[in-house]
Amino acid sequence: MKKYFIALCAVASFAASAEWVFVSKNEFGTSLYVDPNIKIKGNVRMFWHMQDLSNADSQGDMSYRGIWQYDCTEKLQRNMQVAAFKQPMAAGPKSEEAYQPSDWVMIGKDSSSQALLTYVCSL
Repeated sequence: MKKYFIALCAVASFAASAEWVFVSKNEFGTSLYVDPNIKIKGNVRMFWHMQDLSNADSQGDMSYRGIWQYDCTEKLQRNMQVAAFKQPMAAGPKSEEAYQPSDWVMIGKDSSSQALLTYVCSL
């Protein structure tokens, strides 16, 4: 029980209110933000991110917020969790969420992905 409580406190402290830092906007008008409270363990960075869409997607969602891990040496990423929102800037109730970590994949070569890589791996 004690280990469960400690783990819950660690997640809660990591999930504290974000001070979103604008990182990039892509050609589709999607803005990418990062919480600057990035957890660093060796070459791996774990951080909250938010994608704010200029128009609702096919599911009617306007934004996404979640936790990503970046391996700065290997230039790999994976989602640890993600939630979708019907309102901009991850406001309002969640329309969907997933807590299953994804597989590691190469970080995209697009300008937004590269801007994010530069930001989180410069710390």
